[in-house]
Amino acid sequence: MAHDRLVTHKKLSALWRNKDIPILATKGQRFVIMSDLHLGDGGRADDARDNEQTMLTALAYYKKKHYTLILLGDIEEFWQFTQEEITKRYRNTIYRAINAFGDERVYRVFGNHDREWGASPDPVRNDPNRFRSATEAIKLRDGTGAVRMLLVHGHQGDEAVYRHPWRTRFFVRLYRLVEPYLKFDRHTSATQSQITKRYERIMYSWAKRRRVILICGHSHHAIFASQSYADRLRAAIAALEAEIAANPIDSKLSGKENRLIKQLHEKLREELRVRRDINPVEAGRTPLPCYFNAGCALYTDGITVLELADGELRLVKWHKDGRRRPPYEIYAGDSLRALGAAIMQSPSGIWGKKKGSSWKLVGKIFM
Repeated sequence: MAHDRLVTHKKLSALWRNKDIPILATKGQRFVIMSDLHLGDGGRADDARDNEQTMLTALAYYKKKHYTLILLGDIEEFWQFTQEEITKRYRNTIYRAINAFGDERVYRVFGNHDREWGASPDPVRNDPNRFRSATEAIKLRDGTGAVRMLLVHGHQGDEAVYRHPWRTRFFVRLYRLVEPYLKFDRHTSATQSQITKRYERIMYSWAKRRRVILICGHSHHAIFASQSYADRLRAAIAALEAEIAANPIDSKLSGKENRLIKQLHEKLREELRVRRDINPVEAGRTPLPCYFNAGCALYTDGITVLELADGELRLVKWHKDGRRRPPYEIYAGDSLRALGAAIMQSPSGIWGKKKGSSWKLVGKIFM
């Protein structure tokens, strides 16, 4: 799939200016953003089925904590399955858990795989007469009341969506037919999105130019503040190594830090093994913290979501292993105030060099 930079920027700018796009206030509210569930029929070609229980655990938690749910596109996999097939499989599990939030606490943004969700009653709604309540985007106000965030699925400018969608769907449906006879891990195609490697740079460049926080899905890459988890692991390793070099005679400190470095390297090797790394959105510098991606529900070891609560934005991993306590891990987080200040005040796009930021990063990784 290929993204056209000019078309993408044009479409995002049009959505940003569009006065009909819903605007939600974040002050005093809690939001959880989920993207790319790709719900199917429960068969072998259904990439979501192995994380069904993880999804149910996460949804129950967010309902209990009074979060509002934002579904950021590609919730259903209509390129391979019919709505009837999907609803039949997930009516009493995923859809029931979403219905429990209440219609006033569920917002849907459509993506390229679920654009036609509104052809019949939307199963995420309790009211069967509520048709076509999905939108292409949502805007959010920060604590001061200023509109600072744009939420889209992220397929805007994708040639496969706008120029030849029928061709793409044909090959995806063909894959569904032959997939049961293929002898490889079906999750390989699920977690390693075929979105072009330029995608993250294109989305980031628009957000940087506009000086807004852009939150997407689509690529299946979990991104926080314009950096992948692998990027943050590298930054944490570098910070610890620098601290050791600055205090060579402190053996107690260096021993502790070396143990942390070893653990971080293990995590980094795993990220590289499953190819969840991305090309840096800015070469040679730490990027502006303006681009975020909720990831997906298709990882072999769980799902990722973005939380916006208590004045903070957080990237959270929910682990598939139900024995873990707690079942989630905060990969990264920062306050909206700090993110907004970094975006608005930094002319060069450099951030994260403030004293203590690297240690905060290390702490978040191990929370």
